Amino acid sequence: MNKNAFIFNTNKCVGCMACVAGCSIENGTDLQVNWREVNCHNSLKHPSLPVFHFSLACNHCEEAPCMKNCPALAYTRDEKTGAIIHHAEACIGCKYCTWACPYDAPKFNKNTQIVEKCNFCVDRISEGKRPACVEACPVGALEFGQKEITEEDYITPGFVNIGIKPSIQMIPLRDEHTTPAIENLDAVAISSEKLESYLPKAESKVSLDKEWTLVLFTLAVAGLVSWQAAHLFGKVEMSLIPFAIVSVLAIALTSLHIGKKLRMWRFILNLKGSWLSREIFSFSAFLGCTGLQIITQNQMIGYTAMAFGIFSLISVDRVYKFLKRKDGFVLHSGMVSTTAILFFAWLVAIPILIELIILAKGCLYIWRKVALKKKGIRYFPVLSLVRILCLLLSYILLDLEIVKILPISLIIIFAGEIIDRSEFYHESDIVTPMGELNDLLKKKGTA
Repeated sequence: MNKNAFIFNTNKCVGCMACVAGCSIENGTDLQVNWREVNCHNSLKHPSLPVFHFSLACNHCEEAPCMKNCPALAYTRDEKTGAIIHHAEACIGCKYCTWACPYDAPKFNKNTQIVEKCNFCVDRISEGKRPACVEACPVGALEFGQKEITEEDYITPGFVNIGIKPSIQMIPLRDEHTTPAIENLDAVAISSEKLESYLPKAESKVSLDKEWTLVLFTLAVAGLVSWQAAHLFGKVEMSLIPFAIVSVLAIALTSLHIGKKLRMWRFILNLKGSWLSREIFSFSAFLGCTGLQIITQNQMIGYTAMAFGIFSLISVDRVYKFLKRKDGFVLHSGMVSTTAILFFAWLVAIPILIELIILAKGCLYIWRKVALKKKGIRYFPVLSLVRILCLLLSYILLDLEIVKILPISLIIIFAGEIIDRSEFYHESDIVTPMGELNDLLKKKGTA
């Protein structure tokens, strides 16, 4: 079926940025916020590798991950044009859509503290005009029209295709453009080590300095859920005031991560499609039910709270499904669900469960570090040693009197989990067009 779509020809684009300027002028965007970007393959201009560009904005996908995963329902689809429209008045500035989109289309504006993006020039195309970016292209590399898009239209090296059906036809390089026209017999051999250092470094959307509040929040979720479960089974005491203090601190930590704090209530509007909505809703329900459990001493309310707590742990881990791990693994030793099980096992004193979780975490951690070392990625050996020691010490302390050693053991375990969870964010990134082009260049350069 035909639909409105961009048509981009990699053979024609010269990287002049006229499309970017046209978009900015038409929409009056801030100077540092470009809805359309031109990414270059081989920005080093190495003579043995081809140079080409991708001009990309929002591709208004049929299965738009930004719209599906936005917890605040700030995105809708214009049925007439197929445009994915972002509603600024509904956006809470959580930036989750910037993680979900593989085309780096939603842009977080630090001045307004919300996200904005390409709107397909919906007013123009509704009047039969072409988008401003298309009008501005001087070489005809970027076009617009009614097209029936197939999977073959996405088969362009470096273009991200994850099955979300973007409304764009990519015309790949012709064979004669995939290698330089003139063979350079004196070209210097490409060094894979130097190539990595020379490539442009795009700002990572996931980094520890940005996500430290999430490190503490996710560990707080694990700690509170395990504490409540241990109390429910009669193993530890739980008073309302300490529980309330930790709960308020956890909520405060997650609020620091959003731009529009007074719109936090919108977090739970998309329970059907967003794991972030499910996380916030289930954790909030857990806190409420646990408070009632403490006040009423009702076991059924306690079991309800535990069910919400378990689902919140699952949701926390699922929120990060979009992250691209540098080690390439699916499982991580810092997963919140396994951390909660470890905390619970210590609180209720189940040695066999403690041993199994410590062994699993240790194996996953060492396996990950070995993979990072093989790939030549920085892996912080001293910090890794401290993390391993935290696991070993907690294992050794199992042989001591559990009542006397429990507080010390939990402090050691918590310190190790902070390191592991912090490394989770440091070793993760988001799929972006520039990142994919850099990966493609490294593969060609070392082939």
